[in-house]
Amino acid sequence: MNASALRAALVAMLLAVCAFPAGAGVLGGQFRYWAFSDHNDNRNPLVYWSPGPVHVQLEVWDFERGTDQFRPEVGVHLRDRRRSSYMLQWRHENRIERLTLGTEQVLSKHLVAKASVSPLLGADSTTWVWSAGADWYWQSYNFASADVIRDPRGDDLWVVPMRVRLATERNDWVQFLVAPASRRTLGWAVDTKWRMLRLGVERNSRFDFSTRDNVIYTVGLELALPKRGE
Repeated sequence: MNASALRAALVAMLLAVCAFPAGAGVLGGQFRYWAFSDHNDNRNPLVYWSPGPVHVQLEVWDFERGTDQFRPEVGVHLRDRRRSSYMLQWRHENRIERLTLGTEQVLSKHLVAKASVSPLLGADSTTWVWSAGADWYWQSYNFASADVIRDPRGDDLWVVPMRVRLATERNDWVQFLVAPASRRTLGWAVDTKWRMLRLGVERNSRFDFSTRDNVIYTVGLELALPKRGE
């Protein structure tokens, strides 16, 4: 995809964000601290807003040494009558424009199948990230999931993140993740949401940019937005 086509796609997505009426969704912010094995740590504030079928996220990576990054992201999410979803997303990464096309297909009352593909558009080349998986819901917001991700960066990495989320009817939850990989340290994470508070700790569970071991600490606030008219 050339630069003009990419700009046109971005403008179309931004227009879609403005065109969709605001509805139920979330507004949140987090601060993440990435402690790397080589001590080039990363301070990572981010804010996100999801008014109904769209989301916008603004994120900064502030490293101890080297190039910092501003990483804006915009996504559009549409649903059909079966509640299956279709997603188009753009994110600017370090010298890369990342587009993602994805879908979640409701196969039964309990089972949802997922797949996505992401072209990584660099100045001189395009590489591809693929993923596929499934979620199994057994009660309200409780689910278990498994995915297979192939990322050409970081020694052509294959990762299989598996998670279990235990939630209340109010959608407060605790989530456990383990992520075996074809290379590097076994990934794991524990995250929780209680009312507005978000907390988490994870190790090597971001798969797409680095071969360095890392531990990430997260604290944040998330507010549920009311539907229009409430």
